[in-house]
Amino acid sequence: MLLTKLKTRHWRENRYLKSKQELMSKPYSTTSAWAAVGSWAFKIIILGFFGLLILFPFYFMITQSLTSIQWQIKNEVLLFPKSFEGGKVFNWHNFTEAFDEGYAQAIIYTVSLTVVSILVRMFFSITLGYAFALNNWKGKSAFFGFFISLMIIPEIGLLTGQYTIVTALGWQTQNWLFITMVVPFAASIFFAWMYRNAFEAIPNSVKESSMLDGANGFVYFFKVAMPMVKSTTWTVAVLTAFASWNSYVWPSLLFNGVNTLWKPINLWVFETGKSKNAELQMVYRSIRMAGTILAILPMLIIYFILRKRIMNAIARNGNATKG
Repeated sequence: MLLTKLKTRHWRENRYLKSKQELMSKPYSTTSAWAAVGSWAFKIIILGFFGLLILFPFYFMITQSLTSIQWQIKNEVLLFPKSFEGGKVFNWHNFTEAFDEGYAQAIIYTVSLTVVSILVRMFFSITLGYAFALNNWKGKSAFFGFFISLMIIPEIGLLTGQYTIVTALGWQTQNWLFITMVVPFAASIFFAWMYRNAFEAIPNSVKESSMLDGANGFVYFFKVAMPMVKSTTWTVAVLTAFASWNSYVWPSLLFNGVNTLWKPINLWVFETGKSKNAELQMVYRSIRMAGTILAILPMLIIYFILRKRIMNAIARNGNATKG
């Protein structure tokens, strides 16, 4: 009888503990209607606030690009285009005026500069990364540690040193500007580090199998290793393209005082919309905003065309076996 009671008590205690464990393992949830509504409203407010912060500059840029310059002359800022004394509400000719101020030359120059920058940077990044991914060679760790330490140098310090060297060489003249835009940024320690990790992620069995099949070092590099790290290659190409296209500080230093129609797109944007009247020192905001839209339009088109490949390249970076 006593044994039966003990077994019954033990069974009840185990059942009680099991119920408590299940309760503790369940995620916290509330069945209160007011709590659910409050949580939903809080999320909507937060998302709406940050969405407004992100979208409002684009909305302002678009609306101002279609507004008549007469409103700016009257020192009035409109949040939506409005007719000025019976004129047009949407002034599409602002884009035409911005285009006529050298947009074609700026696009051709910037596209050429971007393509050359991608090719040059990828060449040095791939070769340097592959060299650090090879088997241990004398001084490899010291060289790698030295190059990694260069990443902590502030950007303003690098720009100062680069500008000093360019000035000493006399490369800030108009004939050397294109080369000067590319050479100081030809190598990237960060991208070389990315390639090093990607090459090291390739299994040794892959290289051994290719060598057994008669492939030498060059064949292995171009036909085996490079295809396996193409995700890293896409990442480097995309980041370099955006950095080259959006660069402003370095071009503004080099092109300061240089009178030429061939200039990067960002410098062109900051020179559009200026009044042609020498006595009237004014920048027409509508024309400049139209020029800004024209400047970012090519990269937006490229992004939407290649968005899946771009996102996959960034997400899969570093995994060479998936490349």
